[in-house]
Amino acid sequence: MPDIIRLLPDSIANQIAAGEVIQRPASVIKELLDNAVDAGATEINVIIKDAGKTLIHIQDNGSGMSPTDARMSLERHATSKLRKAEDLFDIRTMGFRGEALASIAAIAHTEIRTRRAEDTIGTRLMVEASVVQVQEGCQCPVGTSVIVRNLFYNVPARRKFLKSDPVEMRHILDEFHHLALAFENICFKLYHNEEEIYNLQPGTLKTRIMGIF
Repeated sequence: MPDIIRLLPDSIANQIAAGEVIQRPASVIKELLDNAVDAGATEINVIIKDAGKTLIHIQDNGSGMSPTDARMSLERHATSKLRKAEDLFDIRTMGFRGEALASIAAIAHTEIRTRRAEDTIGTRLMVEASVVQVQEGCQCPVGTSVIVRNLFYNVPARRKFLKSDPVEMRHILDEFHHLALAFENICFKLYHNEEEIYNLQPGTLKTRIMGIF
């Protein structure tokens, strides 16, 4: 009888991992917002269409990534937040798991543009089903821009179970509110279907609460 246990291809393993991390558009936004905060951003823009099903675009003015780091960020278990096992007991960052971008890129058309302040040109990556289609230099501002299109396009069963746009939008607003309330010193903007929903300027917790509610 032939052997029956074999290693899964990376593309399938990444889709399984994506199911653990990415459950709906709000999951993508939470993971990308966490990364933007950890990158030291002072301004974060969230641009979505159709409650994130068609487009999720997160722009930040954080530290950005080198070409090597941009490529490594798409690997599973790749993270800048942990160096040794003991670090797990002293976590002071948000996106420390190293799963977010790899999981997102497994189930969506993903584009990353990023540049560090010390670099004259940035890096552009186009990824489809975990496969890097394009890696090239580009002109872009300091920080990172992640564009996620057609979420769950290659996992139709997961896409079918997404709720209506108003329901998915409520989940997105929950995640947005959590981060905006926790970091009142960061400017957060949210656009849905080309309409500005929030423009929250840095201030006190009181002004942030008033701006949201």
